[in-house]
Amino acid sequence: MTTLRVRLPKAVDGELSAEVEKQSVYVSPHLLSLRVIDGTEAELQIEAGADNDEVRGKVEQYLQVMITRFRKMGGKVIHTRKRDRGELGRGVYAELKKRGWVIELGRGQVGLAGPALNAARALDNECVRLGTGTFGAAEQVYPTLIPTEILARCGYFTSFPHAVSMVTHLVEDIDRIEEFRQANAQAPGQLTVPRADSLLKPEVCLNPAVCYHCYQSLEGKTLPQSGHIVTSVGKCFRYESRNITGLDRLWDFTMREIIFVDTESAVTARREKAIEAAKAQVDAWDLECTIESASDPFFATMFASKVFWQLRGDLKYELRLAVEPGPAGEARSIAAASFNLHEDFFGKTFTITASDGKPCFTGCAAWGIERWVVAAFTQHGFEPARWPQAVRKEVFG
Repeated sequence: MTTLRVRLPKAVDGELSAEVEKQSVYVSPHLLSLRVIDGTEAELQIEAGADNDEVRGKVEQYLQVMITRFRKMGGKVIHTRKRDRGELGRGVYAELKKRGWVIELGRGQVGLAGPALNAARALDNECVRLGTGTFGAAEQVYPTLIPTEILARCGYFTSFPHAVSMVTHLVEDIDRIEEFRQANAQAPGQLTVPRADSLLKPEVCLNPAVCYHCYQSLEGKTLPQSGHIVTSVGKCFRYESRNITGLDRLWDFTMREIIFVDTESAVTARREKAIEAAKAQVDAWDLECTIESASDPFFATMFASKVFWQLRGDLKYELRLAVEPGPAGEARSIAAASFNLHEDFFGKTFTITASDGKPCFTGCAAWGIERWVVAAFTQHGFEPARWPQAVRKEVFG
């Protein structure tokens, strides 16, 4: 392992430096770590496992697209809430595993049991009541798989190619399948692919977001005056390389969404109503949070332009819950819900017409179930008495 220093094209603030560090996992398989050096904000320290010159070149290329083109916009914090008591827990994920409430089954893959499962269900039940009661949403269930053609039309492969999880299978050829079978019979307990061309081009992917199927289902339709409102829960999949850790960042996670498809004014109003409802949620759960403007994790070459577009239009807000401090005691939070506007992109993509005769606007409110669970145990601990009465019985029985 070799440690190198690289000058940044320009100094970066804390928010951008965190994004630079997070996305660096996609730069090179030989890049072991990258961090902005504290106090300078204009220099990186990187650790490379091999091919130092290549790694340095890729890092410099990465910095050019992430930093040089970036235009800073002031973020907005529209709500802040503090808890009344108790310190934030440490080692929460390890304790959840020790108690058997989280079952680790693979990288970024977990099961839930006991009070952790009860907390997940309590949150999801709340969101269902919010969707069906407050917004009159219809409940729908969608597949875990999504056609690659649909994700391509949604722009996912150009905006988030680093996060895609593709599904393939063996070519329908008896000789190729037998070759594969024999290779794996000789190496039990591991996957062996003797010929890469035995795997077909992926026809489907694992769904990265619940709402895409909703827009697909409306293709070519004209909406009624009341618009179209759906709530759905499903498994979502986003590959995050070395950033996958605990319940904070799973590869396979659960998302509940309330999806709005209507005119611009109607969707915007419902997004605001969902934010107000989320404030009541964190009050009931007695959680420390902020609700602030945010952007999606676009790939490095798209990052600067897409982030500017989202922040300028106030298209995304995140509800961030406090979690255990970092190694140096620094405050940390994770996005456990988001409130999104997509303008008329999906209306035009799928030819969905609103009641005013224009391409519909869309938006959604989304909750990351496992993140909410780990934040709640971090803030309230493992003793039922510390939990707010509004959810205590549902979580602990």
